[in-house]
Amino acid sequence: MELTRFLEKYQPTLTEIASEALVNQYAHILPSSMIELWRTKGLGKYNDGLIEIVNPEDFQADLERTLGRQSSNYVPVAISGFGELFYYRKLTATDEDVCLFDPHYKQIETIIWSLSDFFNGYLCDDDIIEDVLRHELFKASLKKLGKLKKNEIFFFVPALALGGGEGIEYVQKGNCQVHLSILFQV
Repeated sequence: MELTRFLEKYQPTLTEIASEALVNQYAHILPSSMIELWRTKGLGKYNDGLIEIVNPEDFQADLERTLGRQSSNYVPVAISGFGELFYYRKLTATDEDVCLFDPHYKQIETIIWSLSDFFNGYLCDDDIIEDVLRHELFKASLKKLGKLKKNEIFFFVPALALGGGEGIEYVQKGNCQVHLSILFQV
């Protein structure tokens, strides 16, 4: 499997295999490594939700609202336990990248130039795990609030953009789509 390093570091904890209809819908856009992950390990939570491999359909409207336009070659692929959305862009037949949308501050940045490198490099980098995925705060949140269920994330109250803090005392958990919708309206 092409995403071996990712799967050594991230264990599926609450996943389900993607339907063939979903696979067929995205097979012409996403690299084969992503399709293979969907078929063998599934969509859902990895490492208790530190990262979640998402059904693109669940986040496509949020992504399009963020970007202010539709693009069939931009595909949501993952979300962090705190709601950062990672999306794949197929730029040309041979060029691709992965971008991060930070809903807390409404910032977008291109983070890496290939989907395989996103999974096997970016998500496996210890500094990214600590700084971007907030691993220590994630572990403390799990201990305080319990495991994340399907479509749940941890979030900050008040929102970071409104002066909230990244301490455990500000963390709550709830439905991902609802919280992202609220952040988009802030």
